[in-house]
Amino acid sequence: MGIAQKDQGHVLVIELEGELMGGPESDEFRSIIDDAIKNEKNRVVIDMGKVNWMNSSGLGMLMSALTSLRGSGGDLKLANMTERVRRPIQITRLDSVFDEYDSVEDAVRTFAETEE
Repeated sequence: MGIAQKDQGHVLVIELEGELMGGPESDEFRSIIDDAIKNEKNRVVIDMGKVNWMNSSGLGMLMSALTSLRGSGGDLKLANMTERVRRPIQITRLDSVFDEYDSVEDAVRTFAETEE
């Protein structure tokens, strides 16, 4: 799994690539989330457009990040999900927990709307 991050105004955008399966990369992901919270950058969009597969450990990573961010007064939104990634989220009924958007821009915009 590859991880890239960039600030888009008041929102941290994290782009994931490859297979989301936990493992050593989950430590890097967790560190990015922890740093975001520590630096009060607790509004996060995860760009899932380049994720081609996800297992239960990958779902656990996302749930853990969501819980931490919401606990700090922030939130996490998913964007650009392919059907292959959306399916496990629907099967586990986590689609009622995660906010999903067609694009990163749409997800970022919703954070701006909640500030107004």
